[in-house]
Amino acid sequence: MKKSFNKIAPVVSILVTGMLSISILEPIIPLYLVHIGFSSKMTGVLISVLWLGMVIGESSWGWIADKTGIRIPMIWGTWISGLILLCFLLAKETPIIFITLLCLGLFRSALFGPARGYVGTHAPAFKKAAFMGIIVVVIGGSKSLGALSSGFLASNLGYSWVFYVAIGIYIMGGLITTIILRDSKYNTTKFLPKKEHSSFKGWYKCHSVSSLCIITSCECFGLGLFITFLPLLITQVAGLSVASVGVLFTARGVITMLLGIPMGILADRKGKKMLMMIALAISAVSMIGFSQANSFLSFLASVLLFDLGLVMFSPAALAILSDSVPSERQASAMGIYGGICENLGIMAGAFSGGFAWKIFGPRATFWLGCLVCMAGLIMCLTFNTKKSGAATKPAN
Repeated sequence: MKKSFNKIAPVVSILVTGMLSISILEPIIPLYLVHIGFSSKMTGVLISVLWLGMVIGESSWGWIADKTGIRIPMIWGTWISGLILLCFLLAKETPIIFITLLCLGLFRSALFGPARGYVGTHAPAFKKAAFMGIIVVVIGGSKSLGALSSGFLASNLGYSWVFYVAIGIYIMGGLITTIILRDSKYNTTKFLPKKEHSSFKGWYKCHSVSSLCIITSCECFGLGLFITFLPLLITQVAGLSVASVGVLFTARGVITMLLGIPMGILADRKGKKMLMMIALAISAVSMIGFSQANSFLSFLASVLLFDLGLVMFSPAALAILSDSVPSERQASAMGIYGGICENLGIMAGAFSGGFAWKIFGPRATFWLGCLVCMAGLIMCLTFNTKKSGAATKPAN
């Protein structure tokens, strides 16, 4: 296990910088868009454009990583993302903002599929969920640090400084990537025998993988509402400060960081499907909590509950996926999963939430998230977690 961890450590360290930059921006972008004159409905549409870029990008970068190695995608995911973020900050016209958000989604997604695929390839056979929990912990720690700093930066220095810091972190990540991933093993990938190619081509047609994708989209629908509309609910409806948004998003990251690996271990031992079902139920309840919250403490309780659901769901779902595909095609699979299953759900939440906010009101928006999570729970009840037979033994 120690040998496997040493193999993934350089890649995980690069993922930290990318996630830190994203986490600094996550609570602020909706507030910034409203600040420069966009309506709540239009803000939802713009955020969905960002996630559309993630859908397209993450589905593609994993395939590129399997063809060329992980170095190229991760360099583009750091250096180019920083440049695009600068263009977004300078943009004044609505079409330019649309284009820069789409491009930001395309390139920042280059980190996730390759990194998760690399971890899946090198994880021990019976500890997949635990190793996927490492990714969850990395994301949680980065979210905590990034969200806390973004709230105070925006409150004391203005929104622009949040973007300047995020750009600086992307540049730092680019330097680290360029230096750490110089080894040739990160620039090449093994080619599959013909029989493994054929098995991979059919993995996404497997009923269990398709069902996993739909269930994941339901869970991530709530995340789309959370990212896009919770900052607006906290500041515009409940009347709390921007700094409070940062603190609440930080609390979410702390839960992820503390429970990511334990939940992965629990999924390996007690059953992945069971944890996914519990996670969906918890997420549905948290959405109701958001719809009723008025004070900082009530928002905090709902945020902690929501993230508990996510941290239970993610390692289990990723482990099921990793077991379903050949080890040499982990990056492609993780990219498709992240792009189509996760990001499409987030995009749907952001897009439909804008209309729900406009038509039914801010609090009713989160009831929509509750209904979708409950639909995912019903589908999970009939979900078959048996392996498709496509997977090969992972590296030890």
